[in-house]
Amino acid sequence: MASVSTKLALYDLEGRDGRRLSPFCWRTKYALAHKGLEWEDRPVGFGEIQSIGDGSHRTVPVLDHDGKLIGDSWKIAVYLDQTFQDAPPIFPSLDALHYAQFVERWLFTQVFTAMFPALVRQIHEHAKPEDQDYVRRSRELQLGGMSLEDAEKRGAEGLGAMAVALAPLRAKLADMPYLNGNEPGYADIVAASTFMWARAVYPKKLFPPNDTVIPWFKSILEMHGALGRSAPGYDITGA
Repeated sequence: MASVSTKLALYDLEGRDGRRLSPFCWRTKYALAHKGLEWEDRPVGFGEIQSIGDGSHRTVPVLDHDGKLIGDSWKIAVYLDQTFQDAPPIFPSLDALHYAQFVERWLFTQVFTAMFPALVRQIHEHAKPEDQDYVRRSRELQLGGMSLEDAEKRGAEGLGAMAVALAPLRAKLADMPYLNGNEPGYADIVAASTFMWARAVYPKKLFPPNDTVIPWFKSILEMHGALGRSAPGYDITGA
């Protein structure tokens, strides 16, 4: 990565054994790498997020740029483009930003929501021991009061729905190597970040053999010096 005169640090969500548990943090790491920027890694557990800065941040990523704190992966990506204009753009156009935002909305409503019940207990199991009570309380609230164990029992149904929901991604990848076309763009990183999150906690296969998603996902993992493999994870590809 190219050296820069300013100091950058990224607060990233860390679980047990160094696993990285936030898809949004993965997006920011890829954005920084795309810009050729160096950064200091500052891993935090769920319970440590409130200790960042003045305590106003409730989620990560949080980027520290010479003492200025920026939260939210979208805001960080836009900030990086505005601040480091001589580096390759994350969003070459406003259309590229809107396309990536559309991919996120499709992904969250159709894919993430479907796969969440199958993975949620594993998030708890892979969180740091001191964070597990919080993860259980917050995720069971998110599940409408359902226990993590009961959600996991319904996981197979959700993964079936996920497989169907991935049809648009498969159709696109059947024609082009990336969502962005011949080269990966931020829309690809947004989509792949969900599976990077799954890779951190889910010890089973998410995709059937020969799925067109597999070579695309593996290619994203290998970008920027295998950045996607820089933290422990499982092989979810089935390949």
